[in-house]
Amino acid sequence: MVKLKDQLILREVAGEYVIVPTGQRVREVTNVVCISSSAAYLWDYMKDHEFTKEELIQRILEHYQGVTREQAEQDIERFLTILSDNGILDNGVILGNSLVKVPREVLDKLWPKGTKLKRADEKGEVR
Repeated sequence: MVKLKDQLILREVAGEYVIVPTGQRVREVTNVVCISSSAAYLWDYMKDHEFTKEELIQRILEHYQGVTREQAEQDIERFLTILSDNGILDNGVILGNSLVKVPREVLDKLWPKGTKLKRADEKGEVR
């Protein structure tokens, strides 16, 4: 089960549906994310419920005539990827940088004094 993060609202602006972060969420969701009217239909459900990909597919198939299951699966996958990539889904994935404080005792066990640490460059190559 997945859910939308809190402090996100959907607004219709000039005929476009735009996901707008509010409160503390403004710091995390920095891109303007526009979604289709079909996605806005799903958003109305998603904002109040935990959901699965399958539930969203079923909602589309029941709401829209002429949509094949294959097309619905592709569209939902693309929609969920956009939401996940923009930090909108509460799916356990942390985007961006994180700071973790590690006690000195733990660091000393992992890297005893005198251990030379190697750093990776931008390409991931260790020097």
